[in-house]
Parts: sequence; C-alpha cells; structure tokens
Amino acid sequence: MHIETLDYPLIHIPAGAFTMGTIPTGMRKTDPEEPQRSVTLDAYAIGTFQVTNAQYARFVEATEYAQPPFWDDERLNAPDFPVVGVSWYDAVNFLEWLGALEDVAYRLPSEAEWEKAARGTNAWEYPWGNTWDASRANTSESGNKRLMPVGSYPSGVSPHGCYDMAGNAYDWCFDWFHMEAYKYSSAENPLGASEGRRKVIRGGSWIARGEFAARCANRAAYEPIRGLHSVGIRIAVDM
Repeated sequence: MHIETLDYPLIHIPAGAFTMGTIPTGMRKTDPEEPQRSVTLDAYAIGTFQVTNAQYARFVEATEYAQPPFWDDERLNAPDFPVVGVSWYDAVNFLEWLGALEDVAYRLPSEAEWEKAARGTNAWEYPWGNTWDASRANTSESGNKRLMPVGSYPSGVSPHGCYDMAGNAYDWCFDWFHMEAYKYSSAENPLGASEGRRKVIRGGSWIARGEFAARCANRAAYEPIRGLHSVGIRIAVDM
C-alpha cells in the first residue's frame, strides 16, 4: 500500500496471533508489560517508516497549523528526520486531514498493532532478535546525539519490514496507558484502558537507553496534550 499524498509506504500485517508482553522478571520496571500472552489481531497496515518533517510540513502548509516547536533545532529538523514535538492530538489532527484528502480512515496504531509490527510472531526482545546491538538502532548508546533520517538502520528492520521500531523516535499509539492493562484487556484486538492521563508511546528514541527502552515489549507513556522531542508519528489503517 502507498499513501500518494505523502509518498508514504505502508506494510500489510496479516490477521492472526502473536506473543505480546514480557515473561515475569521480578523487576518492577517490567510490571506494565506483564503477563506475556497470545493476542489475536485483525489485518491492518502500518507505516514502513515514521512520518518525516517534510511530510508533516504538507499538513502545516495546507492548514496553517502550528509548526512543531523543534523545527529550529538542527538535531531534529532535517526534512527526512521523523517529525517530533507533536502532541497526540496534533497527530490525530494530521491523520484526520490526511484521511479527508484520500477518503481513508487513517489513524494511530494500537499498542498491540505496534508490537506485532515490531516483533512479528517470534516473540523477540528486539526487532532483529534477542540480543541488544547498538549498531542496529539510533539510541543513546549509538552516540549520534540527534535524530537520523528515517530508514537509516536497515539491519534493525522488523520481521514485517518496518524501520525504526527500535530507536530514533517513539511512536504515539492510540491507547490510554494503564499499568495493569494486560491483566484485564481483551486478547482479541485490545485497545487498552477506556480512559487515562497518558497515552502509550512505543519504540525508544535517540535519547533513550535502547537496551531497555527499545525492546519490542517496552511500554512508555506521555501526556497527550504535550509534544516531546523524542516522540513522533507512524500511520496505521484497517484492511
């Protein structure tokens, strides 16, 4: 699939089950990822890459929407870097604009959809396997100290063919964050808590310690009304 307006490719993720979450570790920091369980999802498509500054600029120019606050920061503002500094609501507004242009209901991925796209059906710790390798992702261990162009780490591509699922920028997800979501949410097309204070973000970033934050199962969260210099957008759509 391809979004013509943005020249943005999408990967088709087939319906079926995958392993979501983490086997209990006894460490408090992994509690939100437990228990590990089998989750079944309908088919969907998700962005091969994160939305770039150049692609988001199309929206800003067309609608006179406010620019992200970091477009004057050389570490973050190259056209082919993922757009960051956008709030969850900014992301939703961008997707509604895009969907209206193409008559398609584009949206943010659920965190279950995000995790399946990142780890496939292998239950791997990272998109490429079970061993951390700083050369496969843009994280604090990489030493870049800035964003990188989307797709800069082909050796870190996920089993489904998605780039930068580990590092560079976190992706906003649809779900409200809840510490015990996995204990109570459905095992079929889960959407997390019905309300909350923070939205789920996934994937780690250029300033995060990748060995922990860039794990496929890692769950983080941020306030939806705020933008952060390490959180961006990946597009999803029903099939």
